[in-house]
Amino acid sequence: MAHFEKTAEFGGAYPHPAPSLPTIKTLALSAALLAYTVGFLILCPIVASSVAKSVSEGNDPALIQFVAP
Repeated sequence: MAHFEKTAEFGGAYPHPAPSLPTIKTLALSAALLAYTVGFLILCPIVASSVAKSVSEGNDPALIQFVAP
C-alpha cells in the first residue's frame, strides 16, 4: 500500500434506507396469509377426524332436519 492510497471504508459508504410503507404492508400481508395457511393445514385434519367420528356415532350433520321458525 502506497502512502497516497486511502483505506477502504465499507461500513459507512452506503447507508441502508428504511423500508418503505408499501414494503412493510406487503410483508405484513404475507405473514398473515402464511399464518392462515399454516393454521388451516393444522386444523383441517383435526376437524375431518372429528366429523368422521360424529358420523360413525350416528350424528351426521346432513341428517339433521331444519325446522323453520
